[in-house]
Amino acid sequence: QGFPVGFVASDTQKAYVHNHVNLEIMYHPVETETDKYRVVRFTVEPFSVKHDFEPAEDDDDDTDQDEDGDGTDKPYKVATIVNPIPSCNGRNSMHTNYDMVYARGREPQLASGKVLFTYDVIWTENSDLHWASRWDIYLSMDDAIPAKVHWLSIANSLVIVFVLSAMIAAILVRNLRRDYARYNKLATDEEKAEDLEEFGWKLVHADVFRPPGFSPMLLAVCCGTGAQLLCMAIFTILFAAMGFLSPANRGALLMAQLLLYVLLGSVAGYVTARLYKTFKGKSWQKATTLVALGFPGVAFVIFF
Repeated sequence: QGFPVGFVASDTQKAYVHNHVNLEIMYHPVETETDKYRVVRFTVEPFSVKHDFEPAEDDDDDTDQDEDGDGTDKPYKVATIVNPIPSCNGRNSMHTNYDMVYARGREPQLASGKVLFTYDVIWTENSDLHWASRWDIYLSMDDAIPAKVHWLSIANSLVIVFVLSAMIAAILVRNLRRDYARYNKLATDEEKAEDLEEFGWKLVHADVFRPPGFSPMLLAVCCGTGAQLLCMAIFTILFAAMGFLSPANRGALLMAQLLLYVLLGSVAGYVTARLYKTFKGKSWQKATTLVALGFPGVAFVIFF
């Protein structure tokens, strides 16, 4: 969530800006390689410090810093601080702390006029924090940062879902009651004499498993591929939620998806063969072969 850019004093109601930050960067040595390190965590501590400073003669960032012509860049200087705190004095290597900022005679920086922004970098070696555990601090903060839940949007969405569901349920119940009343009504002699067509739900009861007129095998293959991809996505999400797929291992998620896709080929074959046989198909072996080669073949042609 970042850090606040400033604050408003409760007594004077004046706005102040955080113009100094402490950047603490923690690093961990790489176990498999020597003289190499990885950044595993960083924290930001903001302060508001009023600097009395004199701008440099030329504070343009594009200015060539090689003034002597010896091929080496000189330290770039933006301004000269008249009243530096101990950490801003170049003669020592102290880091900024609370006592320095709020010592007697120091004031916070108002959010107006010219402001000098400074920072302090602290490098800390953390041998206990491994690369794979660098995100654990965000999972175990015990609600240190309150979650911003958009209750109004959630309530609005729930109301819309309930209203639409109630409307659809009312329409369906009304049609069902009308159909049941017509089914249970005793037919008169005239109605028995006439060959009345079926109506209502009886019109579709025989069309549920009616094979398509174009290609029943193509529909079965698509359904089998969809079942395979759905199962692959479900198992990948479950393994990632249980912690088996660590973000520290690059490519682990992709490899898991490919492996699960191959292993779940049996699901695709079963769904395809079962659905194709429901359509009174005879060449179920051909259908399983197509489901094994169809989606991978199309993906290979498109991407490779």
